[in-house]
Amino acid sequence: MKVFSKSRYLVQALSLFSLIFAGSAVADEGCYAYVQKLAEQTAQTSYVQTPMLQVDTGRITYDHYQRIRFRGEQTFWRKENLPFQLEFMHPGMHFIRPIQLYSWENGQALPIKFSSDYFDYREVKDLNLEQDVARMGFTGFRILSKLGRTAKTSAMNETLVFQGASYFRGLGQDQTYGLSARGLAINTSIEGKEEFPEYTQFWLEKPSKNADSLVFCALLDSVSLTGASRFVLKPGKATDLEVETKTFLRANSTATEIGVAPLTSMFFHGENSTQSYGDYRPEVHDSDGLLIQQDNNWIWQALAEVPYFTLQTTPVAKLSGFGLMQRDREFEHYQDLEAHYHQRPSVWVEPLNDWGQGAIRLLRLHTESDIVDNVVAYWTVPNGKQPQDLKYRLSWRSEDPAEHQLGKVIATRATNRAVDGLPDHQGQIRFIVDFNQLPKFKGSLKAMVSVDGSADTKPVIIQENPHIKGWRVIAQIYPKTCEKPTFFSIQLTDGRNPLTEMWSYPIPKDLCTAQ
Repeated sequence: MKVFSKSRYLVQALSLFSLIFAGSAVADEGCYAYVQKLAEQTAQTSYVQTPMLQVDTGRITYDHYQRIRFRGEQTFWRKENLPFQLEFMHPGMHFIRPIQLYSWENGQALPIKFSSDYFDYREVKDLNLEQDVARMGFTGFRILSKLGRTAKTSAMNETLVFQGASYFRGLGQDQTYGLSARGLAINTSIEGKEEFPEYTQFWLEKPSKNADSLVFCALLDSVSLTGASRFVLKPGKATDLEVETKTFLRANSTATEIGVAPLTSMFFHGENSTQSYGDYRPEVHDSDGLLIQQDNNWIWQALAEVPYFTLQTTPVAKLSGFGLMQRDREFEHYQDLEAHYHQRPSVWVEPLNDWGQGAIRLLRLHTESDIVDNVVAYWTVPNGKQPQDLKYRLSWRSEDPAEHQLGKVIATRATNRAVDGLPDHQGQIRFIVDFNQLPKFKGSLKAMVSVDGSADTKPVIIQENPHIKGWRVIAQIYPKTCEKPTFFSIQLTDGRNPLTEMWSYPIPKDLCTAQ
């Protein structure tokens, strides 16, 4: 049995007690001022993970968990017909640590308590869950909205969901859940040292009847640090979430890498894969590329399979934005009637204050299944420095940012002798890259090609591709070694100005060595 720190919980209890009875004196400050004080106080105590629920949640299997229904008529704030409403998440499977939820009203934090009245247990009668209610707690929650639709008949839709550590997912209009965001990533690239901070408490500011945004706060807790986060949710065709987080290091912190705005996704196989594992579906992924913006420069890296583990770092002097994107919106390219990969959202991260010099890190793991997230992207500062005051916007969207006016990569394909028996092609890799949405230009297209690594290239071929109303580039590269990574980059220009984003591709070892 774990020994829990009484001092830590006493600090939190006293702070909450004083807040509840502070009345309207702090009403104008909202929840953020309070949570910052609580995070700072909590950082001065030893870390104690939220204790597990004293319930045998293991008997609530995946199938059982799917049949525990939240009663739609019980959504929080429903009786007041507010534009934002809440559903709560039941414990079960591996969701075994409760969170504390509060409604913030008139400067007071009002606890939202667990109750079986929120749930329909009729399909899991054999579990007799009612007997465990006294020992249960919420493990997450969903925020519902009309996703920006203004008609009175518009239905409430899931918009944002928090459940598990600091993971959360969002939706815009006509989207299905895909990749996840996180509060922070700590030591993610350091094997055996990663920490998973947890949002342990949430305060949701009660919205007005005509509100188009929802403000809420959360306490982030981990071995190395604590954090106070403030969120402003603005649903719509693209759903935006403004995030402000202030962090506080613990005295014994072992955080040598702090990843900001981490995104976690899945890439199983795609048009650039060397195999499809016998899958009938042509492509299976939540995201198909990493997009990075630095001022007016845009870099696109198509995601690809890796044999085991890869970590790459892209230095960025001043970040304008980055995101894991799902550009391919054609159902025919996925052929999945259940997962709807063509409707998975992209997530774009836009700093709202100066993050300074840093880097985007992309970590990829090998997978042979579509149920395992194996891609992580995040921003980090050099030399293990701690980002203390972070402001940024997350946008769940189906299109690239409007600021991106250059041509875009819509397909990346690769081939070598493993599938191409033409003579004299030994050691050659060919990339076929399709671009569209180029701005108007005069004259002829030119390709700017660069190689970071030991390899030879041949002049590229540029062909008009009327099927996509764009252009196709066929490029050949001959790596001299497969032991070190080689990065191949292509950008189309009019001879002076860029007309497309920069396509950048790290050649994986299995593609390099196949003959």
